[in-house]
Amino acid sequence: MAPTTTSPNVDNYIVGKGKVSIKRPGDAVFIDVGNVPEFEFTPNIEKLDHFSSRAGIRSKDKSVVLEKSGSLRMVLEEFTPRNLALALLGTPDESDPAAVTIDIMSETSVTCAVKFEGTNEIGPKWSLEFPAVEFSPSAALNPISDEWGQIEITGEVLYDEVNDRFGVATGDFSAS
Repeated sequence: MAPTTTSPNVDNYIVGKGKVSIKRPGDAVFIDVGNVPEFEFTPNIEKLDHFSSRAGIRSKDKSVVLEKSGSLRMVLEEFTPRNLALALLGTPDESDPAAVTIDIMSETSVTCAVKFEGTNEIGPKWSLEFPAVEFSPSAALNPISDEWGQIEITGEVLYDEVNDRFGVATGDFSAS
């Protein structure tokens, strides 16, 4: 069957699966962060509305975009030095691999490139790439739980002036 982007079509449904990689400043390549059971991007637009009251009743006659932004949220399950350093806003000292040290909140933010690659077996595979995501103090570290421990990290997607965009989403419909 030929792939289709036309809707409605049940071939466009997906069972969400994927992998996430990050590239911190100084990294030559993207590095896999391990198991990520949740990955979420939320675009935001702030508008300013104008209302005319010339006819006696206020009616919206114009709306302009004031601000575009986006936020990224991901839940990590692997407690690696790099993942913890991202959540704790620090840089891991891995000079002794048996006893890694992270100076908590030694940085006010950490900016990374983030890449999500869809690995789902059903439906189109979507990939998202954000050239710059600023992670600030907003992580939740959950090392004690009846379930698997998790690291929830949120960041602000920054505008890439070089490419004139926030990021790019690419869909591969050949496997659907």
